Amino acid sequence: MKSLPLALATLLAISSPLFAGEGAVRVQDIDALVARHAALDMFSGSVIVADHGKVAYAGAYGQANKDHRIPNRLDTSYNIGSVGKIFTAVAIMQLAEAGKLRLDDTLAKYLPDYPFPEKDAITIRQLLNHSSGLGDYMEQDDYKRRMREIHTIADILPLIYAQKPLFPPGERFGYSNSGMVVLGAIVEKVSGLSYPDYLQRHIFGPAGMRDSHLAQEDDLLANRAIGYLPNPEGGYRANLREIMPASADGGLHTTAPDLLRFDQAIGGNVLLRADSRQQMLTPTGPVPFYASGWFTKRVDGHLAVGHGGGAPGINAEFRRYPDDGVTVIVLSNYDMGATPLAEDIEKSLFGLPYTLPTQVDADYARAEQFIEQGHAPAALAILDRLAGGEQPHLPALYAGAKLRIGGKVELEQAVTALTRYIELAAADAQPSRAAAWWRKGNAYELIGKTAEARKSYEAALRLDPDDEQVRKSLQQLH
Repeated sequence: MKSLPLALATLLAISSPLFAGEGAVRVQDIDALVARHAALDMFSGSVIVADHGKVAYAGAYGQANKDHRIPNRLDTSYNIGSVGKIFTAVAIMQLAEAGKLRLDDTLAKYLPDYPFPEKDAITIRQLLNHSSGLGDYMEQDDYKRRMREIHTIADILPLIYAQKPLFPPGERFGYSNSGMVVLGAIVEKVSGLSYPDYLQRHIFGPAGMRDSHLAQEDDLLANRAIGYLPNPEGGYRANLREIMPASADGGLHTTAPDLLRFDQAIGGNVLLRADSRQQMLTPTGPVPFYASGWFTKRVDGHLAVGHGGGAPGINAEFRRYPDDGVTVIVLSNYDMGATPLAEDIEKSLFGLPYTLPTQVDADYARAEQFIEQGHAPAALAILDRLAGGEQPHLPALYAGAKLRIGGKVELEQAVTALTRYIELAAADAQPSRAAAWWRKGNAYELIGKTAEARKSYEAALRLDPDDEQVRKSLQQLH
């Protein structure tokens, strides 16, 4: 079995340019970013940035277990959420490469008991690129009641079979956890192995990934990081009762060094031939930003492929820049801990403008976490503090108004905030001034001030005549 060793002794942050030549970004910049995110308690986890397979930067911050004060290390094991989808994609491409299935085979061929007629039209390719029409089994009412009983793909299939497809196959992009689990079921059907066993034999083993497992949260696992969510009253709580069961749509546990081994195995044609890898990473569906199990984009002209993952108390980013030979791995046991840091690292790599985060940024991020968790009062307390004074934090001003409108509370206060946002925001601000006018119209409509709502919607359309959402709001106004 061909494997790719990676000595932990090499995982050291070094003070040298990551790229040679004019405008090279120094690793000190990445170190400063990671350290600042951690110092502000925005990040807890492990980071590796590699240049052509060699570690240029590595670091670990925060605690894997707060109760026992166990620190995160480079070999700490994290739940990587939907980053796991890329492993399902690789498994399918391996089986296609071996001639055991074709990407244009229909769902009916492998899961004939799927109860809807779309099974005769949905293809494996559409499942890979999220154009199958399948939805999200996690939205089923039974899911939360049965969540702790789910351990296998077979446990999830009844939930998927109970949900009618959302749109005709191939019509559009619709991100689907159900579709990825169905692909996992196809892997099991074709290979004769359970999905975890397939990963171990055909991906983890050949890639030398010794610390990777499709483990559930109640399984014993060495060096595991517990995921944490902030409490409105202060401190953190563990995510053990809130995290979703692991399956083919995500949730496997791995380490930053193991993901680098996977990166080298993908790039080195250990897991797939070069033509199969290229096929997997080339968008063929209705959108240009998603290929087969992988997101894809251009960053200032540089190709980026990979996936992110997020769930209560965890966040992960795996990004490859194949034309540049660079890989960024950010794994966090904090809600929303990895993505903002990965975005900043990406900007630093390619010379794009970025700033080190401040305490205001950290506070705003905490408010976003409370919004995500449904703790509106705690979020508003932070947002109102940030939005006060002569120089308000504009995103907080807008977010507080949006939250009040969504909750149908303190609507006059929301109108006042949006009026100030429109006065202070630049022409290219995000959210746009047009969006603020639309929100202001929503608030007036809820208050019952129809004339003011109409004027607000008309102002939004003057700024953005192509906004169909605003046009629809205006048409529906009574």
